[in-house]
Amino acid sequence: MKLLPTLTLTLLTVLGLNFHTPKVEARARCADFASQEEAKAYMVANGANYLDRDRDGIPCESLPRTGTGVNPSTLSNTQKPARQKAPVAMSGQVTIISTGDGDTLRVNQQGKSITVRVACVDAPETAQQPWGSQSAARLKQLLPPGQGVQLRTVDRDRYGRTVAELFLGNQSVGMTMVKDGMAVVYPQYLNGCPANKAQYLQAEATAKQARRGVWSDPKFVMPWDFRKGR
Repeated sequence: MKLLPTLTLTLLTVLGLNFHTPKVEARARCADFASQEEAKAYMVANGANYLDRDRDGIPCESLPRTGTGVNPSTLSNTQKPARQKAPVAMSGQVTIISTGDGDTLRVNQQGKSITVRVACVDAPETAQQPWGSQSAARLKQLLPPGQGVQLRTVDRDRYGRTVAELFLGNQSVGMTMVKDGMAVVYPQYLNGCPANKAQYLQAEATAKQARRGVWSDPKFVMPWDFRKGR
């Protein structure tokens, strides 16, 4: 009777009843990263230890150590260089008018007031107490009214807000929020910050390991999941 399942499946297929096995999400490969630094940040943040085949703590050893240099695995006979880390292009200086929650603020840009959504990170919602209030307070501390910052525009979201990275000197404000555990990396939109992608992941891995901010709370719900549940 071992043929019964096969015959049954064949009959159902003939009748137009198709069964599909669930798709298994592909694991990240070394070819998906530009450097060992980027691969290690991903490995630490996601427990992807399979990237470190010889278990020496260095994943994807065929890649260059940092975002610049040559990837030996991609060299052709003409010795083409691997892709390099893109420079951060600034959109200009703006002045802080006010901050809202941990990832939203208003700035003065050439005399015009605009709303900015901090790129590549997601902060706790206001209703996610106590983290919503703590995150908002930390952003206000970093960016008080009148503070000048550099803006790098990434996109415009469906609400009409300017999505951008903000920099105090050479330091990303969003990354500081992530380091402090007052925001988390937003995986869906992390490609908007290609020059600093590995650093964002490393900042989150460090905050998580040190149990800073939201990472100290085992019941914390990621902001995007919290919004879905409302």
